[in-house]
Amino acid sequence: MTLETPKTPAAFVETMLRSTIEADELVQENINDRWLREAHTHTAVNGFIAAIALENLRRFAPETADELAENLHQGLIAGDLAGPAYRMAKQLGHDPDQWLTEHKEREARRKAKTNR
Repeated sequence: MTLETPKTPAAFVETMLRSTIEADELVQENINDRWLREAHTHTAVNGFIAAIALENLRRFAPETADELAENLHQGLIAGDLAGPAYRMAKQLGHDPDQWLTEHKEREARRKAKTNR
């Protein structure tokens, strides 16, 4: 894990691939904890897909990839990942509010289980 944010498309691809591998390792560590296992699995899959997409963009549209890397860098240093993801989900016609509601319901169930 690094505290530095990537600044180039190639650095983002490297970071995504590293995070994917680390998330996959965490799946193995938390194989009996369903919630952690699923979260790490999703992170691994998402990182891999993002790395492939960004690498293709870097190869075929380097200027767009550079712009995307700069936007990602700014979002990371601002500490805001959920905001852009929320707005993108809305733009693509999804209902992120429902996702948040479902997450909170699962969180409440997890907390209730651990407090027993």
